[in-house]
Amino acid sequence: MFDVAVVGLGPAGRALASRCGAAGLSVLAVDPQPETPWRQTLSIWTDQVPPWLLPEVCGVDVLAHRVHGPALYSPDRAVLPREYGVLDTAGLRAALPLGERVTVETSRLDDAGVVGLTARAHRVVDCRGAGGQRADAPLQTAYGIVVEAATATPALGGEPALFMDWREDYDDDEVGPGFLYAIPLDSDRVLLEETCLAGSPAPAPGALEGRLRSRLLRRGVAPDAVEDPLAVEVVRIPLLPRNWAPVDPRVERFGTAGGHGHAATGYSVAAMLEAVPAAVTALATGRPLPAPRSPLSTGLHSVGLRALLRADAATLRELFGAFGRLEARQQEWFLDAASPSYQVGAAMWNMWVSMPLAQKAGMVAAVLRRDARALAGAGPPGPTGIIPGVD
Repeated sequence: MFDVAVVGLGPAGRALASRCGAAGLSVLAVDPQPETPWRQTLSIWTDQVPPWLLPEVCGVDVLAHRVHGPALYSPDRAVLPREYGVLDTAGLRAALPLGERVTVETSRLDDAGVVGLTARAHRVVDCRGAGGQRADAPLQTAYGIVVEAATATPALGGEPALFMDWREDYDDDEVGPGFLYAIPLDSDRVLLEETCLAGSPAPAPGALEGRLRSRLLRRGVAPDAVEDPLAVEVVRIPLLPRNWAPVDPRVERFGTAGGHGHAATGYSVAAMLEAVPAAVTALATGRPLPAPRSPLSTGLHSVGLRALLRADAATLRELFGAFGRLEARQQEWFLDAASPSYQVGAAMWNMWVSMPLAQKAGMVAAVLRRDARALAGAGPPGPTGIIPGVD
């Protein structure tokens, strides 16, 4: 019997399997394509890189690039006084080796197959992500292109990066509220991405592609770079974990499968990495995996998600304008998926208090409204990841 079976070797599964092996546990790691590179863009506030992933500890710099003070336009300008980084996915994999205590099997398991691993391991952890959702589950979707840094200059407008740009400099109004996310991937390349923060249903990539094109062309980005980018990224992030309760208590979940994602922002990597040491300790000592956050914090995130799904564009712009006016500490409280409830509640309250009266009422109405926004152009998005050399 293995001490632990880990199903799925994405960032969460590989981090857990690697650290369990390093702690002396025998690990069975199961994934249909264990050696496939991670092509999605993974970002993190650099102060959230855990100590065990610092270069002086793991021997690898897991950050490909970092920028200080990304800008927020909603619609007024604010600067987030914090350093934002893009993870080097190859470096992150190298920092999470699957050593001699980890046995890797290439297999695709369904839910029954995951439960079946209880015959081979004392503990089973499902790290397959939050996919497999019903059609109306809330999603964050995005369509982005990678261009040369010089080409992206008009889109950035002098900013080092755009955390969220909610300005409406595009030609359509059918897709629903969205923002431009623009982040340098390294010194030579920039990702320009049109994002729907939350939708149920969420807009399809084709609709977001058209909005991104019109936005970038209006800003003066060269048409040939928009039509023939270095790469394309399509994003699909389920904002809630799958509603699956295994019949065997030895099966637990971790990562986005276990609720480490932030329901109101989609962020998950930092909270997952922070949770790894405690998860390893729990698996080594026979205790249940710790919850990703308190039930009250989860409830507050759910209120935020409900507002994002139902509020109109003007209300959302004022909401994130209010976020930009928060002091830096409270911005961190709101964005951190593992923040305790008193911090989340304080940040959300201060955002609401600083909104204009009409948008305050709009937020209340959004939370109470029964149905999500109607959306033209919704449809099933493609797989998450960067597709190099698209022509």
